[in-house]
Amino acid sequence: MTKRKFIVIVVGIVLVIILGIGGKVYMDNKRFNGEMVNVVKSGQAKKEIEIGLKNLDSKALTPEGVIRSYEIDYESIEHNPMGAIMFDVIINKDDKLVAKFDLNNHSNIVEVGGIGLSENLSELVKGVEYD
Repeated sequence: MTKRKFIVIVVGIVLVIILGIGGKVYMDNKRFNGEMVNVVKSGQAKKEIEIGLKNLDSKALTPEGVIRSYEIDYESIEHNPMGAIMFDVIINKDDKLVAKFDLNNHSNIVEVGGIGLSENLSELVKGVEYD
């Protein structure tokens, strides 16, 4: 076997290994992202989101509240380095009214870890009375 043929074989083997590792990492990330989406779509998450919104506006999701509806932006779901799942919730179908939620999923218990408000949403709920 010539030296050139040996180098080609070694390079080929290295490329196959790199592609295998890359494929595994890609599939693991895809599976992990799917799991995060499932958590955000769960009934527990919906309940926690609605509790969080009612903490901002006690009449939220009723005709009397300033927060009348919400939609989860599934494209915004990402993993927080501290372990939480971060995503945006669009309020009243207005993309300027955004609540940024952090959900913690520990031992199959979903809890809101925090909520950040866009400037417009903060202004909207500023004068809301709490029960």
